[in-house]
This record gives sequence, structure tokens and C-alpha cells, in this order.
Amino acid sequence: MHQFETSILSALCLVFDVASAAVILGYCATAFIQAVRSGTPTIAHGIVARGALLGMSIKLVGTSLKTIQIQTWNQIGLFFAILFLRIILKRIFVLENKIVSREEQPG
Repeated sequence: MHQFETSILSALCLVFDVASAAVILGYCATAFIQAVRSGTPTIAHGIVARGALLGMSIKLVGTSLKTIQIQTWNQIGLFFAILFLRIILKRIFVLENKIVSREEQPG
């Protein structure tokens, strides 16, 4: 029974990984189309930042599910290193999104 639960958990992790990649890819494609149509890369930049934030949030769910499978100290250390990098990246994207939002506002 344990092996069955592990395979279901792995499948769920894969679903969240694919979903996060699809979201980021979709936002990047939308940003590209927006940049080509309007000629304003600032708006496209904001779209990519929002997509990255959403994709990283979805990816965090998959990563959280993977913690159930962690069994060794190496795996624990690697998980926290990846979590730390994702937190830093997310904060950078939030800051970038705020900057782009300010640039988009007239005034």
C-alpha cells in the first residue's frame, strides 16, 4: 500500500509541476504577443512577472507535497535550499511587478 500512495503523490507532484510550467509559458506567450502588437515591452514585462508569480505559487504546492517523501538529511537540506531560492525569486518578482505597475500608471 505504501508504494501505491507514493506513486499517487508523485503523480500529483508532476501535475502541479506541469501546471506551473504551463501557466508560466502561457503568460510568456501572452507577453510576447502583447509586446509585438503594442510595441511596449514594459507592459509585456509586467505580464511575465505576474505569470512567474502565479507559476511559482503553483510550483510551491508541488514542492510542499514532495516534503512528504523526504527521508534523509541530504533531501531535507536540498528542499530548504530550493525553498530559500524560490522565496528570494518570488520576492524579486513581486518587487519587479510593483515597479512595472508604477510605470504603467499615468501620472
